[in-house]
Amino acid sequence: MRTLRTAVPVLALAALAAAGCFLISGQFVVNHALPTPLTVVSGATLAGTDVDLNTSSSYTDHKDKLKRVEDLALTGDFHNNTPTAATVDVWLVKSAALNLSLAQVQAQGTRLWGPLTVAGNTTESVDWDRSAKLFVGRQALIDEIQGDGHFSLYVIAGGSFNLTLTDGMVIAVIGAAN
Repeated sequence: MRTLRTAVPVLALAALAAAGCFLISGQFVVNHALPTPLTVVSGATLAGTDVDLNTSSSYTDHKDKLKRVEDLALTGDFHNNTPTAATVDVWLVKSAALNLSLAQVQAQGTRLWGPLTVAGNTTESVDWDRSAKLFVGRQALIDEIQGDGHFSLYVIAGGSFNLTLTDGMVIAVIGAAN
């Protein structure tokens, strides 16, 4: 009798496996390091940075199984190189275009993150928790991750600014399933 109780579930699992009915799911993390240091100075042309998640094996190995983006972060140390406070935003441009003017970034892009106020001649460190509070365009980044995974980011601030981002990182926790 005991053999029968064990055999029936084992046979049922074997039948499911043979039919390909197992749902295998999990989460993985994609880290994309931004150039460091990334210095951004106000003027006619801003310094954008190319983000191509397709260079990450974690992303390409699971791209066809993406179901949802669980969490996002943009971390790093933002240093204001001027004596006056700066309010920092990060914009996403879907086309991955680089070397755009401020007007072009605002016309073609989506405000993704911010504002972060950085006092004059100081550094603000942004960790995972602080970053979560600054995301305002989560859906735009989720759409890019679930789309082609290639876009550009621009760090900008109001008025005259000179900022340096060091150890910048875009981090996404992604849910995948077969």
